[in-house]
Amino acid sequence: MNTRLVLGVAVVATTLAAPTASEAQSWRAQAAWVAGQVGGGVFGAEVRRPLGAAPPLPLPGRPGGGPVEAPTRAWHLSGMLAAGVNGAPPADSDRSLEPLVYVHGGLLYRTGRTVPGYVGLLAASYVPVGVIGPAALLEAADVAALQVGALHGDGAWHGHAALSLSVRFLVDILGG
Repeated sequence: MNTRLVLGVAVVATTLAAPTASEAQSWRAQAAWVAGQVGGGVFGAEVRRPLGAAPPLPLPGRPGGGPVEAPTRAWHLSGMLAAGVNGAPPADSDRSLEPLVYVHGGLLYRTGRTVPGYVGLLAASYVPVGVIGPAALLEAADVAALQVGALHGDGAWHGHAALSLSVRFLVDILGG
């Protein structure tokens, strides 16, 4: 098996393996494209773990009243594991549809705004296609995340783009 793929899976597994009470989990649907390799969709879970000590909470009863703002941790580890279908497998494949597994691990920064809510860098991989590489992430309102990057496989770099949407958001829009 390709060493880069094993490394990618190990990064995600490590991120997901140590659950804490402060982690966030989001079920996501993702449309994926890797030039000449992937054109499909996956469904899976993303887990985010905040880094560092929790900031102290403000004391109640501040002079002047008004809302109390509690600080949050800005840096998070992100890991995602998803499965789905590749409708545009590589040219050397003899099938029109193939199973597809997506994994990523990376570091995100919470901006404190709605747009963008998070920015970050990921190591992304699609299996069994055999591509892995860096991707930048830009997320809006904890709902939609756009990834762009370049993934390496078959001796060449391939452009990569993916759009993932929170399943909660999709259920709300579709009236579920």
